Amino acid sequence: MNIIDGIVNDLATQTKDVGRKLEQIDLSKLEQIDLSEMAVLTQKMNIVDGIVNNLATQTEVVGRKLEQIDLSKLEQIDLSEMAVLTQKMNIVDGIVNNLATQTEVVGRKLEQIASSKVEGLDPQTRKYLQDIQTQLTSDTLTLQLDDTRGYDSSIRFKDKDGALGGLIKREVKGNLTGLSIATKDKSGSLVDRVKFYDDKDVYINGQCFVKGTDTSIFDEIKRQLKPYILGLLLGRTMVRSANLREKASIGDIITGDKIAYWAYPSENGSGYISASATQEHTMAVSAENARKRWRIMGKTDSYYITLYWLQEVINFDD
Repeated sequence: MNIIDGIVNDLATQTKDVGRKLEQIDLSKLEQIDLSEMAVLTQKMNIVDGIVNNLATQTEVVGRKLEQIDLSKLEQIDLSEMAVLTQKMNIVDGIVNNLATQTEVVGRKLEQIASSKVEGLDPQTRKYLQDIQTQLTSDTLTLQLDDTRGYDSSIRFKDKDGALGGLIKREVKGNLTGLSIATKDKSGSLVDRVKFYDDKDVYINGQCFVKGTDTSIFDEIKRQLKPYILGLLLGRTMVRSANLREKASIGDIITGDKIAYWAYPSENGSGYISASATQEHTMAVSAENARKRWRIMGKTDSYYITLYWLQEVINFDD
């Protein structure tokens, strides 16, 4: 068991060494590559792949051997079997050491690669190095999904303080893809403002603004605004009769506070339009109507009373 613990600890140490070597890679200083060494580099990379595969295989073998050991029956174990187990452990230990050595060699080779000579490399190695360079700058600009190894592509915009201020990213909605534009809200959180999908749907602030099936954006605007405009006009275009506090002429525009009350002409028992008969059918002016403006469209004159026919002056800025 002590041997196994030693192997595990040694593996952890060697892995840390590999990590430190990879962290020391500086592509911007790789000025002195010898293209003839690329074959050596490729060979070393293949060796590393082989070592990793070997390590997995040998570790699996060791695991199976350990599972067969019954600690309560160690006195009955075959010494030749123990020798085989010890040999396997030594192989694993050697593989770990070899992996660290080969990784160090690969690290030194990578340090000698000049980014200015990438185009002279074989296609597979060139793409590998370009992927590395893409990952180093992926939080600034990512252009292709392949470069992100399956993650969504995005373009990020930073504020003056270095914080993320905006984002254009690949948007997915079921089987549809598109673009999403996000900016900060008042709390500083990124919020999707506009989304464009490949079925031509356009969403603004989470609501569908234009459907892909619409013939034009103007048709959609009219479709959505029509009920709203009709709602604004409902009951506001009719002509109403009123008694005014002062005389006025047809065509004049007055404010609602000049209206004494709403009233429609009514005849008395003698067949004359009278004030008393009219006042039996009146309605008070609301505070809302008193704040509005009214155009005088006509008037009804009688010997006893004059009534004016008013229409609201609609101001869409109200």
